[in-house]
Amino acid sequence: MTFQDDHKLETYKSMISISVEGFKTLLLINGGAVVAMLAYLGQSARGSEVAPHVRCPLTFFVLGIFAATLSFFGSYITQFQLYNECLTGAAGKVRHMWVVYPTAAVALLSAIFFIIGAFSSVSVLSNHAVIPDKVAQPLAQTLVQPPSNSCVVNCR
Repeated sequence: MTFQDDHKLETYKSMISISVEGFKTLLLINGGAVVAMLAYLGQSARGSEVAPHVRCPLTFFVLGIFAATLSFFGSYITQFQLYNECLTGAAGKVRHMWVVYPTAAVALLSAIFFIIGAFSSVSVLSNHAVIPDKVAQPLAQTLVQPPSNSCVVNCR
């Protein structure tokens, strides 16, 4: 095996590894956003009021998960097609490319769904001012009760 052959093989392996990590990242950010939003609503005093309004952001995050999963399957089909091309001796033909471009487009779509979901969730949560109970109660006590005077010396 020559240096060029080794370089081609290592480049190919690194491309596969980068793709797999990219698919994992798309699943992680979209899935993490769904879990985080549901946990946030579950801990909020006003979560039941806001829940109907988060359908849109959650839908985009779930669509992002679906698109990432589809892109993973597209990647598998591409590799399977490449394997078959090698077995049949049709390695010079690029029959596998019919899957590569749609797969890349669907992976990009997953990232776009995440961005849209993130911005729409910020919009929904800021419009409804959801404050978790752990923050809301001390904040309300601070705003309602005047500060206690713990001065030992009379400051008049």
